Amino acid sequence: MTKKDYLDILKKSYFNLSEKDGKIFEDIMRDDGLAKCKITFNLWAFLFGWFYLLYRRLGIEAFGVLIFSLLGGYILAYANIHPVLVIIFMIGVNSFLSGFCYHFLYLNKLSRDISYCGEYNVDIKCMKKRAEPKKSYVILALIVIIIFLWPWIYALITGETLHK
Repeated sequence: MTKKDYLDILKKSYFNLSEKDGKIFEDIMRDDGLAKCKITFNLWAFLFGWFYLLYRRLGIEAFGVLIFSLLGGYILAYANIHPVLVIIFMIGVNSFLSGFCYHFLYLNKLSRDISYCGEYNVDIKCMKKRAEPKKSYVILALIVIIIFLWPWIYALITGETLHK
């Protein structure tokens, strides 16, 4: 497949592809359909971080961004940095990686989707289904976060202490 073939598949399958995003994808796409290492910017991914990646069904990439930001936060917490600064750092890393690497990450997902939907005779219906945004992934992530944060939320509401 050529770069033009990959771009045609992207244009047919990407949900609400704007002209600006289309030009960015065209600019960073190599002949093999993957992205060149070039920094681009996506406002929604910057604002919502890995939640936006989950919404766009980039689960593997969202998990990678989350792990990277958590690892950085863990290292800072271990170095006895103030917890508020650690959280700000983690949110910053999350937003930076998601916002400035979104197009790169999406082209990796596109390559996986093409492999899944037929590499030589790509099923566009399958591609559209795999590219359609999903709110349920974001809702599930929020539920998991609330479950893990529930002890702290409960302590804040009731005034109880977590340490006995």
